[in-house]
Amino acid sequence: MTTMTQDEVIIIKIGGSSITNKATEETLNQHAIDWFAKLISASVHTSFLFRDKEEQEQQEEENHATNEKRKTKPKFVVVHGAGSFGHHSAKRYGLQCGKAALLKGGSLSPPTTAATDDDEKCKSSSNSSLQKRKRFQMEALSKTRHSVQKLNAAMVKSLLDQGVNACTISPGISLPGMRAYGRSCGSSSSSSSSSSTTTDTNAISGNDGSIAAMELLCQSINEALDAGLLPVVHGDACLLDENHAGILGGDTLVEGLVSSEKMKESVHKVIFISDIAGVFTSDPKINKDARLIRSLKVDVTTGEVTIDDGDGDDAAEMDVSGSSHAHDVTGGLKAKLGAAVTAVQCGKEVVIAKCCSTSAEKYIQGESSAEEGTLISRK
Repeated sequence: MTTMTQDEVIIIKIGGSSITNKATEETLNQHAIDWFAKLISASVHTSFLFRDKEEQEQQEEENHATNEKRKTKPKFVVVHGAGSFGHHSAKRYGLQCGKAALLKGGSLSPPTTAATDDDEKCKSSSNSSLQKRKRFQMEALSKTRHSVQKLNAAMVKSLLDQGVNACTISPGISLPGMRAYGRSCGSSSSSSSSSSTTTDTNAISGNDGSIAAMELLCQSINEALDAGLLPVVHGDACLLDENHAGILGGDTLVEGLVSSEKMKESVHKVIFISDIAGVFTSDPKINKDARLIRSLKVDVTTGEVTIDDGDGDDAAEMDVSGSSHAHDVTGGLKAKLGAAVTAVQCGKEVVIAKCCSTSAEKYIQGESSAEEGTLISRK
């Protein structure tokens, strides 16, 4: 079991498919939300609770037997996905995950037209078309962001009901320079460095302010933690550039947090709570013969991931093509593994476990092993 101190931070990313019914628009999984809130309340350091001192001391005594090897309880940063709050709207309007759009060569520039410099009529028509497109994109951003904030409000309310000083931190329009691809293109992760994208060099280098914006987000998170507030950050809709909107996914946010100068020293572990028990050899919702992979190893230099199950399987046998949810616009397991690789490259422990499982409870409470889940570590 790992010994932790109060100064160490654990990032918990809970997927939108775990806390919503992703197939039905704007439908909560209230049972899962309440399970998560109660678990956080029992596991977080008592300085983040607003129960009176007597209640806190009683809770500490009850947890002492199972936590005696831990120096103290940690701080948590919660990041949650959008699930059916946001993904349906994003799909309807054609919004993409900003990181995926950028790394796959998606354009950050206004669409080209057939207008020529000496054809004023065509130029006028083109400008009108661009304005309509921009208005459509901003409508998409506004409505998608409004939807995901409803889920965030439900999550924060449940945490408050459990006595946790939870506080929303919205990353989107709230932070100057924040873009839908986070700081992905300025990071050292293998997924960024190996990309052959043709997008503009400012975005790739982070000179557009995306890295500075992520540092501002981390500063806000640190200030909340120092004040005894538990930050609840959500996947968001935000600008891709001045004319386009996109999705800033929760996994992209996790990548930004673990690689930030302001947080990389304090973050100890990243726990992904999913709607499946970990990483499988293929999608277990489709293939009943899919096998749970208990351990993955990451080459921190190349970012290569290999299976460490002791049976010689090769990582190429894993099917991580994406999500089985029709409305998922953020990349599913592939995006999650990308974030996990970045976290391991930054020296963090990573675990993936199933929502509402005893395994997830054990990992969040500080256990280093459980009946299920996938551990991801350095090779």
